[in-house]
Order: sequence, then C-alpha cells, then structure tokens
Amino acid sequence: MAVTGPAASSVDRPPARRHFQPTMTSSFSPVSFAPPPAPRSDWAVIAWAVAGGIVAALSVGKVPPAMPFLRADLSLGLVEGGFVVSVFNTLAMALGLVVGVLADRLGRRRLLGVGFACLAGGGLLGAFADGLAPLLVSRFIEGIGFILVAVSSPAIVIAAAAPQDRALALSLWSVFTPAGMALALIAAPPLLHVLDWRAVWLVVAGAGLVALVGVTWATRRVDLPKALAGSPLRTVVETLARPGLRWLALAFGAYAFQWVSLMVWLPTFLAEDLGATVATAALLTALVVAVNVPSNILAGWLLGRGVARVVLLVGGSAAMGLAGWGIFTEALPDGLRFGLCVVFSFVGGVVPASLFAGTAAHAPSPGHMGAANGLLMQGSNAGQFVGPPIVAAAVASAGGAWTGALGPLAAGALVAGLCGIMAARSERKSHPRG
Repeated sequence: MAVTGPAASSVDRPPARRHFQPTMTSSFSPVSFAPPPAPRSDWAVIAWAVAGGIVAALSVGKVPPAMPFLRADLSLGLVEGGFVVSVFNTLAMALGLVVGVLADRLGRRRLLGVGFACLAGGGLLGAFADGLAPLLVSRFIEGIGFILVAVSSPAIVIAAAAPQDRALALSLWSVFTPAGMALALIAAPPLLHVLDWRAVWLVVAGAGLVALVGVTWATRRVDLPKALAGSPLRTVVETLARPGLRWLALAFGAYAFQWVSLMVWLPTFLAEDLGATVATAALLTALVVAVNVPSNILAGWLLGRGVARVVLLVGGSAAMGLAGWGIFTEALPDGLRFGLCVVFSFVGGVVPASLFAGTAAHAPSPGHMGAANGLLMQGSNAGQFVGPPIVAAAVASAGGAWTGALGPLAAGALVAGLCGIMAARSERKSHPRG
C-alpha cells in the first residue's frame, strides 16, 4: 500500500545532502598532508660525549710536556720514553674490534662507565709509580679506558644527531683527541712548574671521575641501536668482510703514525733543534695541536656540502707529507719550520673527521657501529704505538739529527693517501650509482 501525505515525504524521499562549509569558527581541522617536522639533534648529549672524549684524550696529552720530568725522575732513555707513550695503545691496537663488539653486545653506556673508571684508576696508579714497570702497567689500564670511551661514544653521537646533522656531529666528535691533548699541553706546564708530573696524573684522574658521572647522566635517555642477533663472532666476520672499513682503519693508522709522532716529540724537537725552553716548547706544541680542532670541524662542514671524503683524505695526507719534509729539513729557517708544524696539524685535521664519517657509511648496519669504530681505533692505535718509537729510532740512527724523521713521516703520508683512494674505490663498488 502506498503511503501518501506528509509521511511519504519523510519515508520515500532520501535525506537531503548537507554540504559542510568550513568557517573560521569551526572546530573541525582538515587533514594535513604536510611532512612531519624534521627530527632535532640532542646537542647536549653530543656535547657531553665530546667532553668525555676530551677527558679521555687528556691521558694522551699529559705525557709530552711531562716527558723530561718523567725521564729524569725514573731514569728513562729516549726509546723507553717512547714506550711510555705507546704502551697506552697496546690494548686498542690488539683488541679494538673485539672491544667494539662488546660495546654492541653489552651496551655502550655501560662500557663508557667502565672506561672512565679505568682512566681514573690507571691515572691514580701511575701517580704513585716508582719505576718503569708500574708506570707501564698504569698506562695499559688507562689505555683500556681510552679505547672503551673511543669505541662506545660514536654510536651515542650518531643516535643523538638528526640525519641532517650527523656529518657535523661526527666532525665535532673527531676533535676529542687534539682538543684533549691541547688542553693537557696548556694546563700541564703550570702544574709541572709548581708541583711535579705526579700532580698532573692526579688531576687527570679526577677529571675521569667527573666524566664518569656527567656522561652517564647525560646519556641516560639516548635511544641506541639494539644488540645484533647471532654470535659475536658473526659480527666480527661481517665487519671485517667490508674492505672499505679495512682501508679506513689502515688510513687512520698511517695518519696517527705521523700526527702523534710529531706531537709527542715536538717539545723535544723544539727544545733541541730550535732552542726553545721547556715551557715555551710546551705552549708552542699546544698551539700546533689546537689548530687541528677547527680543521676537523671544517671537514664536517665541507662534507655536509657535498665535498667527497676521498678529496679530503688524499689532499690532507699529501699536504701533511709536504709539510713534514719542510719541518725536518735543515735548509729552511727555524721560524718557517715551526710554521710548517702548524700547517701540518691544521691540514691533517680534515683526515680523522672524514674517516669517522666514512665508518658510518661503510658499517653493515647501525648495530655494527661499535665494531666498525673498534676496527678504526685499532688502526689508529697501531699507528700511535709504532710511530713514536720508530721516529725515535730513526732520529737515533741519524746520529741524533731530526732529519732522520723525514723518511718515516713521508711513508706515513703516502700510505694514508693510498688507503683513502682504495676506500673510495671500495665504496663505489658497494654502492654503484644508477
């Protein structure tokens, strides 16, 4: 039966469509298709990580200005003094990759704390050493702390940095060695003048305790990559299987061979060959070390603007080789030779920043960053271990003439440049364009 009248109009007719007209007073918000805001870097965490690295590097930088006092107090020869420097690097040279795998497995923050504790404990033990043997043991313990901090921190820096800031953040991290050494070279001479080398050891040990508290607190909320599944041996194999990482480690070793050798023996060279006083030599060495810092940051800026890592690696290595020749040749005036020391350190600063950025690019995954940085530090510490004794032996074989350092430093520059080229070639094969 048909329905007529008003009822029909309410049943048969479909409801009228209502067109929503948004007004300025409506509470309705249309769906936004704008991209989400870019992630922001946690610069406070990055700053604490860099500060912790600088504290670790104080244990490297405290030795050169104290070397004359150490040698006199403990009756050490030139080569024995070289091993006081290089034994620090023994553990990292032998086990850097393994320590990196431990950082990936056990947690970077946990190993950071252990590292700072070792730096403080080793420094305290060294302050009371009465001979070469206990001093070497203390330096070995400090070396454990240094490698734990150096291997664990880059992953924290990467985790705290937004993708667009990672090149800059890693370049800031790469200043930790020259900045720590420069700080030690500036602060140590007044303490050495008023007290002795043991007081320097105690102050640096105290800084390690401060870093233990500060860095642990600052990094408590950082979201780090989870541990990799599978055995630690698999992580080692996967890391070593990357030829680019192997070339970068060798390049870092060759760079460190040159740079650390010059910085370790520069106070002695300035005093013996250029006639500087001990205090003046320490301050001039601090200047040479310090100029390495801005060039590390400059490298990060250049990388962020598209300059290829291989350009910085090869160019920096070549410039170091040329400057090294000028430093140790007797044909140039003393003022120019010291100026070339400054040039050597400044142009060399682009190398480590490029190497740390390259490690992030070559690592198999974020979970391999500890192992990758461990391999990189293994190469660096191998160069630091063999560099000062080899340069000292070359100088001694030349009858005490510093021209004997020319050969080893030139070889280091050549190896670093070639390894940079090979790393770039490996990256092109792994990530072909097109």
